[in-house]
This record gives sequence, structure tokens and C-alpha cells, in this order.
Amino acid sequence: MTAEVLSPPRLSRLDVPERASLPADVEALWADAERTYGYVPNWLSTLSANPATIKRLLDFYKTLWDPRQGGLTIQEREIIAVVVSHENGCGYCVANHRVGLAKALGDKERAHRLADDHHLVDLSPREQALVDLAVKLTRTPTALTDADLDGLRGHGLDDAQILEVIEVAAFFNYTNRLTTAIATRPDDQFFA
Repeated sequence: MTAEVLSPPRLSRLDVPERASLPADVEALWADAERTYGYVPNWLSTLSANPATIKRLLDFYKTLWDPRQGGLTIQEREIIAVVVSHENGCGYCVANHRVGLAKALGDKERAHRLADDHHLVDLSPREQALVDLAVKLTRTPTALTDADLDGLRGHGLDDAQILEVIEVAAFFNYTNRLTTAIATRPDDQFFA
């Protein structure tokens, strides 16, 4: 399947709102992104077409990605994000989270290899169990069984952590569909 190429090149199928027209709370999100990243990412710009959507997404994402919360490491969350995004063919999220994974791992090459094809990377048994569950949830969610969850328990995950694995994978299935449906173009900064 070939994705439609937007011509002329645009950030997405949606019009990006003029910054001056943004509600104050969404403008604050753009300003925060500029302080954090040095630019406003394309996903933030394009999803701001609906202020309620971007606020809901970011409220959830900030909690899910807070390293002080949850039982998974940021590395594990990023591995799930990259693998799910790859499975869904979401070029934007793969490119974005490849950068995040490289930072979290401190290993750009391993991050790139995981994002390109996790089958070609030596994963720890725990990482493999996380990936297996995330892939199954992405491809065939109704095929998940007690045995799949028991596999995670066998690698030291408790029920709260198992639910977090499912939640991270489900969140990326959601965001992949948002960015793919509107054809969000990956930021140039991802390739620097």
C-alpha cells in the first residue's frame, strides 16, 4: 500500500491554525513545545486544528510518559511506541519515537534498528515479551489470552505494569491512526 503524497508538500491534510487564532491554553502548549524542543512539532501544529483533541491527547500523553509514574522504564515505553508505530506503518510516530528511543537508550544505532525491524535486534527476554504483547494487541487484539499476560508475569511484571504495557500500546494505536489519517509529515528535525 502506498500512501498518498500531499502536493504541494504540506504538514498534513488539515489546515494548521494560525498561531494568533489559537486559544490561550493551546498557544501555551505551542510555547512549551518551543521551549522544550526548539520548535513546534508538526503533530502539535496539525492536531491543534481541534483544540479539544490536542488537549485530551497531551493530558494523557504527559501522564503516560512521566518517568515518575508507572512501572515501566522510559526505554520500555519507547520500545513499545516504536514497535507499535512500525506495525501500523505510521511514519511520523516511528520517526518521532526513534529519536526518543535513541535518547532513552543512549544508543542511536540500536534505536534505529528497533524502529526499522525489531526482529533483527537482540532483545532481552523482558523486552521481547513486551514487544510480543504490543504486536499482538496491535495486529489481533481479540487473540490475547491469559497465557500472553502470564508471559509478562514470568518476566517480573505485575498486573499494574501489564496494564501499563497494554495502555502504552493502545495509546500508540490511537495516535498512529490520528497522524496517519491526516498524513502528518515528519519534522525535518527528526532526520538531522
